[in-house]
Amino acid sequence: EIELIEHCAVAVAVREWHKHQGTKMSADADRPTTPVAQLRGHAPGPVHIVRFTPDGRYCLTGAADRTVRLWNPTRADPAYRPPDRGGASRAGTSGAFVSAQEYYGGGGAGERGDELPSALPMLSYSDGHMHPVHAVGTNPSSTVLLSATDKTLLATDMVTAQNKSKFWGHAARIEYVCSVGEEIYATASYDSTVRLWDARSRSREPLATFEEAKDAVTCVKPTRHTPQLVTSSVDGKVRTYDMRTAQVIAEDAVKPVTSFSMTTDELTIAASCLDDVIRVWECPDAYNVTGARKKVQRKLHSHHRSEKFRVECDITSDDAHCVAGSECGNVAVYDLGDGRDGDGGPGGVPQATVLRRHTGPTCSVAACPDKKRPWLVVSASYDGTAVVWASQAQYDCVR
Repeated sequence: EIELIEHCAVAVAVREWHKHQGTKMSADADRPTTPVAQLRGHAPGPVHIVRFTPDGRYCLTGAADRTVRLWNPTRADPAYRPPDRGGASRAGTSGAFVSAQEYYGGGGAGERGDELPSALPMLSYSDGHMHPVHAVGTNPSSTVLLSATDKTLLATDMVTAQNKSKFWGHAARIEYVCSVGEEIYATASYDSTVRLWDARSRSREPLATFEEAKDAVTCVKPTRHTPQLVTSSVDGKVRTYDMRTAQVIAEDAVKPVTSFSMTTDELTIAASCLDDVIRVWECPDAYNVTGARKKVQRKLHSHHRSEKFRVECDITSDDAHCVAGSECGNVAVYDLGDGRDGDGGPGGVPQATVLRRHTGPTCSVAACPDKKRPWLVVSASYDGTAVVWASQAQYDCVR
């Protein structure tokens, strides 16, 4: 009997080990590592922001040229022709369209120089943008585009590109926009406030104003499973507003917070701070537990820089990786699947893959929310470029 029990215990241990290895291999296979396309179309100047639509099929970019552009990141633009630099392309004809398969065929990307396939542009939105665009988003059904130009929020029809409504009232530039339901919009601003706007109301006064922050509010996101709003601020606090109980829980991240992202179950937060560290902690089962304390689980660092710029981070749809921009132009892909109670790497340094292509600060990153495509990421940089990244197994996703 003792031998049988020991044999069963060993079998269970082996099965769990194989299960863990299979999960790890799956996560590794979905890690974004390869540039597969570039979003071309903005005028020369910084691309400030990139976001996916809620279904993950398209992405949006906002730039200093005062336009917002809609893209299909996994479709190639058939009209794009690479500039002729005096040599023949891998496809055989100078200036001909180069697919991702041809780009990565043979000796790899190094032989192609700087040229990547160009992603398919869908629409351009410029009506009403009097200043550079620093924040974009959509409502849940992707029928309304939300864009912020300086202190003004614009709501634009995604199909006709015509403005539907305009909201103003902030005393400083809007840094983040999101939708709380189909017709309730939220804005976070340098004026230290978060405001809610009702698109159904004829009044352009805010539906609600949250003034608890002591410095610029850098990010605001609603939770999907409960009626709550989560914000981050340069004052170092991540605040959760419970709309049912009117309670506010403030967690101190110690350092100024420039961005945050939540896992799909909304129980884990990754907050990018202005000390080159992304702090990851697990939230309580219910945010509205007064006095509940979030314990920092991990600190992701050493592979990205974040000291002077507002650098974003985002968690992939399979919750396996945290993607972060960097002031040096890199994109860091940190592992979240292993060592969640520690730093997970040799000498306490977190494990990460560093993606290099941008030459200026990469301040905006977005991971595809589609659970079938956790390997897809887009980054935008002050060097004027936006790049689509995919896993090595999906290098030919742009067709």
